[in-house]
Amino acid sequence: MTKGELRRLTMRRLKEQTEEERARKSRLIWRKLARLTAFRRAAWICSYVALPYEVQTWHMIEKMLEAGKRVAVPSVVQRSLDLALYEIKEPSADLAPGAFGVLEPAAAGRKTVKASQLDLVLVPALAFDKQGHRLGHGKGYYDRLLSQLPDTVPTVGLAYDFQLLDRLPVEPHDHAVRRVLTN
Repeated sequence: MTKGELRRLTMRRLKEQTEEERARKSRLIWRKLARLTAFRRAAWICSYVALPYEVQTWHMIEKMLEAGKRVAVPSVVQRSLDLALYEIKEPSADLAPGAFGVLEPAAAGRKTVKASQLDLVLVPALAFDKQGHRLGHGKGYYDRLLSQLPDTVPTVGLAYDFQLLDRLPVEPHDHAVRRVLTN
């Protein structure tokens, strides 16, 4: 199956889930994440802000902040197709719709975070395989971000169980995550 076919199939399955299913499964994934040693040790965590069909991270971000974690959220840099990282302290005040309708740190008062500061990175995808390879939307934003991280930084993909496949087509520029958590 081609990447395009996999994207269409996975997107259909993601959008078929009810909001209640997504919320329930996301809570299960959060519980697994909160028990990880890498999470407990992390001072700085980079988390994506979920699109409506993805593993929901809003509650997770709030819980991280309540636990005293510092949270960085990516923002699309249109010119370079990179992700810049900015600290957030209060999601409802610090985030606004950005590129592609994704919530990103609002322009005012953004504090830049370097990839080298991160202790843990949470990564979205349309699908992951059992080796940690990911299938994104095809623009390479997260591949570029993952390539900037020190090898010591744990990377964790968050996915619903049906998003974890045996094997994905992989290209030389693709970067795998170290672990995938599912419901």
